[in-house]
Amino acid sequence: MAEVVVFTDLDGTLLDHKSYGVRPALPAIDLLVRRGLPIVPVSSKTAAEIRRWIRLLTLEGPFICENGCGIVIPAGRFAKIPDGAVLQDGEWNIALGTGINKVTLALKELSETVGFAYRTFDQMSIEELSALTGLAGEELDQSLIREYDLPFIIQGDCDEEIIGRTAAKRGFYFTRGGRFYHLTGGCNKGEAVRILARLYRDEIADPLFIGIGDSFNDLPMFKAVDRAFLVQKPDGTYDPKVPEDAARRVKGIGPSGWRAAVEEVMTIG
Repeated sequence: MAEVVVFTDLDGTLLDHKSYGVRPALPAIDLLVRRGLPIVPVSSKTAAEIRRWIRLLTLEGPFICENGCGIVIPAGRFAKIPDGAVLQDGEWNIALGTGINKVTLALKELSETVGFAYRTFDQMSIEELSALTGLAGEELDQSLIREYDLPFIIQGDCDEEIIGRTAAKRGFYFTRGGRFYHLTGGCNKGEAVRILARLYRDEIADPLFIGIGDSFNDLPMFKAVDRAFLVQKPDGTYDPKVPEDAARRVKGIGPSGWRAAVEEVMTIG
């Protein structure tokens, strides 16, 4: 059987959309951990947020943060490290994204060109952010430590396709996650996954890369793996913007679907 490497979204996938609970997925997590098979978070969350989940789930890293804009690799995890990686506090950090200040300016210009109103994380009160995200205290503080990816809400109607095309012409990537729209500087989850996949291929003879997600912003990740799985949203539907042939639909909302995807791969091989 091929050695499985699991690239996974967090919010709404491995973690429950509302409670951030992971209990339904624990048997599958335990199965992978016991066999020494990597679980690699690929999330819109910040590095600080993901480090917390790495500790809670007793994972080893690496991980991909801010929708593919950053890669964090524990020192010594791979024999080779890509060019441009910076060692800091025992971790190799690879920056793929544009700095948050330039992204913020790009969003302002994009809204003026296309014609839509928006509000970003830093324009919202703590109370509003907590209501929208379900986070509070230290967890909310960690979500605000953003270096590359700018989450925002759009006020009123908008044409997402026009926004996406206009952003792409300017070298930016516009997508929609489970709670927010996101703008990044030309990077996405797929590019970051491909970088880590190359590192794993140097160490694993017969790797099988799988990707698990719940939203359109996981599509670049789906395109970068061997097998992709889409879990159900809280209302039991699948994100209609993810093409049928891009990812296998698995039954199960969030972490329940995550478990079903892993068990299917581990059973069939």
